[in-house]
Amino acid sequence: MRVVYVKSPFQFDIRETEIPEPGENQVLLDVRACAVCGTDMHTAESDADIFQSFGHEIAGVVVKNGPGSNRFRQGDKVVIESGTFCHVCENCRNGRPDLCTNGLSILEDVEISGYADYMLVPEQAMVAFDGLDFKEAALAEPLGVALDLFYTTGIEVNDDVAVVGLGPIGLMAIALAKAAGARNIYAIQGSGRSKARIELAKKLGATDVILTSETELARYTFPRGGVNKIMITAAPAVIPDMMKIAAYGGIIGFLGIDLQHGDITFNANDFHFRKLQLRASYAVPALWFPRALDLLKSKVVDPEDFITQTFPLEEIETYFTKQKNDSSDVIKMVMVKAED
Repeated sequence: MRVVYVKSPFQFDIRETEIPEPGENQVLLDVRACAVCGTDMHTAESDADIFQSFGHEIAGVVVKNGPGSNRFRQGDKVVIESGTFCHVCENCRNGRPDLCTNGLSILEDVEISGYADYMLVPEQAMVAFDGLDFKEAALAEPLGVALDLFYTTGIEVNDDVAVVGLGPIGLMAIALAKAAGARNIYAIQGSGRSKARIELAKKLGATDVILTSETELARYTFPRGGVNKIMITAAPAVIPDMMKIAAYGGIIGFLGIDLQHGDITFNANDFHFRKLQLRASYAVPALWFPRALDLLKSKVVDPEDFITQTFPLEEIETYFTKQKNDSSDVIKMVMVKAED
């Protein structure tokens, strides 16, 4: 079997290795699709060999069960949750599995690579699917992240909503807000002008696309003087400016990481007197995979809108380099293997 390693920034080594045997409660998975995530692009910038956590938006077919694994049969089609909850801790037993910190993390606890022919997966991290092809099902992981942000922010019928950042998660959030009955949806993008993403934002239901490099948000006229809900899929530095466009009682959901510049400053008195809320969305453990698969299958979030490029494993360097240097036509790339 083949496994992809990073040997230097955006240069990859495709190595041949033996197909592993599944251990206790493990399954051998034939990887059929792995979608490219932003974290994969960060890994591709590395200088050292990387294996763990490289490629986690995965769909495949069960090949073989290890001892104690009996929930799935050979030939079952499954997607891989990026993290699970433990089922037995106090938070899980109190109906809050989203607050469980004891579950298995595919990104941290498992030697995983979606950019491979086969991989070993803990049985508890697998969710069965049908009615989708593998590349479509691989979108369940990022859609689960978007759903977490959507539910954290509490989008309701007739809300005016702003979605900040037009990556795949932000675009999926627009589709979810539209499906939930939002009155107006404003797509807000800072640096970069991807025509494909702007056009998709409008197709998915954005009332307007606001490019902050061209339009000062403070001067933009919102029908209600601001927006009721804001979903942020951008760096924390944007939070103070987004607070300024929140209507009285507005709720801001935040999904974004900047390890070098994580501090922000805002006026706490203004925050208090305007009854604003700032809520963190962090899809760990992963939830909503069955619902994400249903939304993809019913085309509430249409996979065809998001998958713009597919490539075989052996061309990974070409396509990762393209996304780094010219992503103007990229929404979501997916590595695919020919289906039987």
